[in-house]
Amino acid sequence: MVREVELDGAGAMAEALRRGMLLVAAPGLIDPNFFRTVVLLCEHTPQGALGLVLNRVTEHAIGEVCAQIPEALGRTERVYVGGPVQTDHLLVLHREPTLDGKPIIDGIRLVGDAEVLRALLASPHTPGRDLFRCYAGYAGWGEGQLERELEAGGWILVEGDARLVFDVPSAELWSEALRKKGGVYVLTAELPPCPELN
Repeated sequence: MVREVELDGAGAMAEALRRGMLLVAAPGLIDPNFFRTVVLLCEHTPQGALGLVLNRVTEHAIGEVCAQIPEALGRTERVYVGGPVQTDHLLVLHREPTLDGKPIIDGIRLVGDAEVLRALLASPHTPGRDLFRCYAGYAGWGEGQLERELEAGGWILVEGDARLVFDVPSAELWSEALRKKGGVYVLTAELPPCPELN
């Protein structure tokens, strides 16, 4: 069972860790898989949690990774590193209201279905507005593991929104999420950028 502790003086950690929250890596979190990452929490139960790293872009294009899908031919959008678990699996976040998926944040759904990806690839593209993003792998935690990391100060919780997921450049997302959190985190957001995340 998830152990409940007080978070910021109000509410239980189990309630705070819910689908759609952002886990922003604290400056002291030096694990190379998660250094200065922003993770979208997609599932949290007493048995564990699953999330997607939002700000790690690969060098691989969708057309390359999904070469077996005809609709992906010639697509140059980059695939993201969703996390260190099952990196040969592709998950998709999208904001197409007519297509299926698990609701994560208002207007954003998660799918792992090739048919939905094909429909997204066939949808008209609006320049400057991503309709979807593909993630190779995911971040996973076992029972109580994420709670312990949060209690130890490894993560900063921020309310997620579609703008942070889709519209903020990857190199700026960590700082922008901390600015949204406000308070002392605004100062943390001003730490020098990391070249490897650009």
